[in-house]
Amino acid sequence: MRPLRLALTLAVFAALPAVARAQIPPSPSPSPSSSPSSVSDPCGSILSIVTRPTITTSVCTVRQRKVLLETGYTNTTTTGRGGGYTASYPQALARFGSGDSQFEYDIVPPSANVVNFGGTRTSGTTDLGFGVKSELGYNARASWGANAFVTIPSGSPGFTAGAAQYTGNFNWSYTVNPTIGLSGTLGFNSLAGLNVNNQVKRFFSFIPSIIVSAYYPANSYFFAEYTYFSQAGVGLGGRSLFDYGFVHDVGPHLQLDIEAGVQPTTLNGQRLHYIGAGISFMN
Repeated sequence: MRPLRLALTLAVFAALPAVARAQIPPSPSPSPSSSPSSVSDPCGSILSIVTRPTITTSVCTVRQRKVLLETGYTNTTTTGRGGGYTASYPQALARFGSGDSQFEYDIVPPSANVVNFGGTRTSGTTDLGFGVKSELGYNARASWGANAFVTIPSGSPGFTAGAAQYTGNFNWSYTVNPTIGLSGTLGFNSLAGLNVNNQVKRFFSFIPSIIVSAYYPANSYFFAEYTYFSQAGVGLGGRSLFDYGFVHDVGPHLQLDIEAGVQPTTLNGQRLHYIGAGISFMN
């Protein structure tokens, strides 16, 4: 899971009155020969490597000594009593290829959040995060990997988790046919947040996600994603999230994306939906 999206969703729930983008599998292609020696690494294009805008984390790592910068904007609307909106930008994720093409280092700089709930407008920055990611293996149809990250409580009051947060993800992808791909993440998260008494409390959330993607033409894809959060925040139950979008590669170095999502689960009498867009550059 992208750390920024996780931080944003937690920040939205923290602002409620009662109380964090890999992702798509590499472009499907005809299956290579069954001989292991003939199977090439499916990672390489910017389409296979960028992990936004989904919650699912991509298997692919930034190639050796390459740099990838992912950025975006999301506007989240919360409906129900005391509802409002949250705008978040630039949602930056800086990814650095190491000397090993299947291992990378990640930095999540703070993002600016502007929140308006119940007519009260506040703004601040989110926590700083660091991580690593590894592509563990692949065959003719599937690939798999893992990533981990930690955020430190460096954000503004009301936007920081208040304590360090830890995430470990197992990521996978599977090519169904030359057009359709599946991918997903199993996320294990030790998180933190403020309770109704403004005290920092820790909680665990298991966050699995799955994506169906359709590639047409070869440098673009549509996706539909489902994510479940076993615990949405301190003192809150589970929730579901549906995300849809379109991603297009302008060239080998530039990618654009748009998305929309909805949370059908009601928490504290409220639901949310959002829209967003992003741009990613790799060199």
